[in-house]
Amino acid sequence: MEEEIIAQTKFDQLISDDQSQMLKAFIPYLSPRGQQLLSVFTKTRELSNTLALFRGRQPDMQICSSSVSSPSELLDDLRKFSYGRSRRQLDQISNFLVMMQLIQVMSHSDQEEGDPNDPGMAE
Repeated sequence: MEEEIIAQTKFDQLISDDQSQMLKAFIPYLSPRGQQLLSVFTKTRELSNTLALFRGRQPDMQICSSSVSSPSELLDDLRKFSYGRSRRQLDQISNFLVMMQLIQVMSHSDQEEGDPNDPGMAE
């Protein structure tokens, strides 16, 4: 049987498990008081795991420090966990970066061809 992957950040994968995710999924089906108690319980558990992670288990955190090769790669990773206004803003930033790269490529190709109006090129 194939395992279904739940979208989580690398950090969340370190401090949470599938049991915590199931508890969170169960919250809407409880009474308001039950929702409150289970919400506090799951967040307290995550906080405890976070504190344990930073208390001497530093090699695990190096998993999170992946080297990002470009700003667009970082934006793509962030986009996976965003929606609505945040996602639209990330898309705008990404489109802006693509436009800037295009301008750089065009500028670079113009410089290689040589601008006949450039006084430095006239001999």
